[in-house]
Amino acid sequence: MESPAECRSPERTPPSILKRTFLWIAILIPPAAFYLLLAKSLVSLPFMDDYQAVLGFLLQWKNETGLGRLFQIATYQHNEYRCMFGNAITGIQYQILGHTNLQVLSILGDLFVLPLFGLLYLIWRECGRPRDYTILAFVPASWILFQLQYESTLNFASSGLQNIPVIVFALLACFLASKAGATAFLGTLLSLLLSIASSGNGLFLIPIGAIIYLQHREYKRLVAWCALSGIACLVYFHGYNFKAETPITHMDNNVLGLLQHLSLPYAAAFLGSIAAMRNPLPAILFGIVLVGVFILATSDRLFARRPALYYSMLFFIVTGLAVSGLRSSLGIASAITSRYRINSTVLLILLYLYLADKFYGIHLRPLILKACAFVVGVLLIGFTAESDRVGEKLLLARRRALEVEMMRWQRHEPRHALAASFPGDFTAENEKNGLYDPIEPFFSESIREGIYQIPALPAEH
Repeated sequence: MESPAECRSPERTPPSILKRTFLWIAILIPPAAFYLLLAKSLVSLPFMDDYQAVLGFLLQWKNETGLGRLFQIATYQHNEYRCMFGNAITGIQYQILGHTNLQVLSILGDLFVLPLFGLLYLIWRECGRPRDYTILAFVPASWILFQLQYESTLNFASSGLQNIPVIVFALLACFLASKAGATAFLGTLLSLLLSIASSGNGLFLIPIGAIIYLQHREYKRLVAWCALSGIACLVYFHGYNFKAETPITHMDNNVLGLLQHLSLPYAAAFLGSIAAMRNPLPAILFGIVLVGVFILATSDRLFARRPALYYSMLFFIVTGLAVSGLRSSLGIASAITSRYRINSTVLLILLYLYLADKFYGIHLRPLILKACAFVVGVLLIGFTAESDRVGEKLLLARRRALEVEMMRWQRHEPRHALAASFPGDFTAENEKNGLYDPIEPFFSESIREGIYQIPALPAEH
């Protein structure tokens, strides 16, 4: 008879444990670097949307009581958005502290990348591949997600509590929608509401969820889903200003004209923006490749085998089309702006996971396999390192510009001339456009009402 030691599974042997430890270290390196760089560039000053979305909201919210405050959370509109989730977080913080702390709100937004990463892993694990392969194939997802290409969404209170949570809750809804049991269904409904409350593109989950329940012939759940979706739409659009426009651009792209301004090149650039720097052409080409892989997944009936993975992809495809309807008048270069790249980043990861599942078990010679792994590893490290290098520079430049303009405001001085520090640094151009200036009347009124307190600024400015 074999001894217990001889009967142990090979995956329990020290070499296997050592391999998994190495893989987990490889997975954890990017988030460690990601949050270290974000901590070095944190700022406590308001920036752009923070003035209206945070300070403007609190100026109205603090004067309400009881149900009036809930009404403000649900109906306060910033440009074409109603960010109820961000409003609630901002209101809760004010209730606890007696003022707003933009640095804490920024950190909360940054931290939402962690549950996003966890959800991507849960979706991938559902593919049911062996444990060692599951961990190995997931390493690239960490290096793709935890990098600073989407830096303008990070260390930014209003943007971080909008653009990242909406994706987290959308993926959670797709993950739970195909699960059995009442608890999973309630979680799906709650995720739908939280996604819509985070940002308007959460509304795109409504038809996606309906398709899922029609596919599974779960008509009772479909009725409940549609009923709750109808209520959510009524709340979201109650008293909504459909002709809202961004104060910077004053373009006529708005919710009412969404279908009139749809642009396939713009949508492709939006979806493929992770592949571009300043030229949108690589983004368009890469976006076409990503859509091609999605079409392959559709013809492969991925929606039947891996619904969470497939419908999470679909959410981004629909989002890309909708954003083109809202923003295409700004020019195709606006499709590759940093604040949108979180969408391209997550879509790329999802499509990669589909391919990693599809080609599992493919037979390659060990030498070829090692060579491919080496090339992919070098490319991933180079991509993440370069994205972090440039992203950190941009974050530090933004912090410096905000501090300079705040000091100027305090001293009542004329605008300073800021110079670009490196290629791709648009600080000087943004400064000319007043993007770093305190926005009135939100700023002065929030200080007077005790909502915001200007932090101590570095003496060198």
